[in-house]
Amino acid sequence: MERERERGRRSRRRTAMCADAGWPTLIAASEESQFDHGGVSACTGIDLALAIAVLVDGAALDNETIRNALRRGSELVAENEHQSALDLHEQHAEIASKLQLIHQSQYSIRIEGYDIALTLVPTEIGDRDGEAYCVVMTKPPETVCFFRGLATDKGAFEWILFDSHPREYLFEDGVQRLSSVLVGFPTTQALANHLMSILPPLEGEGDEAMMIDLLYN
Repeated sequence: MERERERGRRSRRRTAMCADAGWPTLIAASEESQFDHGGVSACTGIDLALAIAVLVDGAALDNETIRNALRRGSELVAENEHQSALDLHEQHAEIASKLQLIHQSQYSIRIEGYDIALTLVPTEIGDRDGEAYCVVMTKPPETVCFFRGLATDKGAFEWILFDSHPREYLFEDGVQRLSSVLVGFPTTQALANHLMSILPPLEGEGDEAMMIDLLYN
């Protein structure tokens, strides 16, 4: 019973956060996730494959584009081997020739938080003359990415998140559990709230807490 009450309290907090910052909008979803393509640890490769498809090849933000990225990205990464975007950029000529590495940053989600980090990104990248770009974010051991400056037939969004992991998403009409998705967020705070709900800082005590912060937060 106590567990049910806590679940209810979390749901109400998430609803209040969405209502304050703006509700996300589902743009496209695939019934498949990275785990359906053998890409147990391939989320970074999948994100880069999607970035190439959308930003370079002009692919539509739809289910087929997601499925193709799941397949291609899983081929780029060895099974059960986590790799950074920088590593993959250096290892694969296809990625290096099509995606320009503009900027790298490292933040502590316990200190700066997702909201401050996301707010700093456009400033650090600089004026792109309206050119769309993709931010690949790793919060060990998972990677997601988000696009800025993309036009969609679902409206204008501050950020468009791509996530290749199965998760629950809270929309204005209720919660949906989805596999791989493209979701539009109207504000930076809305995306920051979502990221904190799915990728919160890990906890520890004493020396363990310091090590966890260094490696995972």
